[in-house]
Amino acid sequence: MTSRSGAPAPLTPRERHRLRTREEILEAALAVMTTHGVAALNLTEVARRVGLRQPSLYQYFSSRTAVYDALFERGMLEHLDAVAAAIDAAPSGWAAVRAALTATLRFSADHPVLAQFLFTRAVPGFTPSEQAYAPSLRQHDLVRAEVAAAVTAGELHPAAASERGVALLVAITAGVAAQQAASDPGRGVGDERFTPLLGPALDMYAAYFSQDRPVGWTPWPRSPDPRSC
Repeated sequence: MTSRSGAPAPLTPRERHRLRTREEILEAALAVMTTHGVAALNLTEVARRVGLRQPSLYQYFSSRTAVYDALFERGMLEHLDAVAAAIDAAPSGWAAVRAALTATLRFSADHPVLAQFLFTRAVPGFTPSEQAYAPSLRQHDLVRAEVAAAVTAGELHPAAASERGVALLVAITAGVAAQQAASDPGRGVGDERFTPLLGPALDMYAAYFSQDRPVGWTPWPRSPDPRSC
């Protein structure tokens, strides 16, 4: 809601209370997921933890899926902020790409349960809404723009900026994060076995997509020419 001047109108005490209660519900939901598993969210337990009866909880969220969706959006916004801050603090190009992926790995290590929910299909049947998924798309665009900047600066081969090239970067980071979560859950960056592997893995990626390769080189299978069939 906005005022006539276009600025957001101040929240009423009732609106502030509602927002505060929604946040308390989301925090309780994340705590339940931490204790019982990401897919085992129980709204009765969530309501108990925030001092509500379960029917009253539905005044704030219409369903279990709605709670998941709000958690997904909030988590993806936090991840987007972390990645954007890392990119802003680094020189544009490959350094910014490395900073962004390191920020993702740090986020995953610091928030293992939330990362499992955000970055894996841990809840059968759950698909985030367009609004909840939008921060993830913005984060992807930020990283892809920095890969393109690295290509322009002569730091990477143009093939790195292709859809598959960027997907490979995501897969590398996700693989390291998954190994860390499986082997040393709850241990942060700097006190673990697998997260130090991200740096060497990115070095190998940069060497593979070296600007020294021929301009038309691609590691991806080319589509067959229909004229040759």
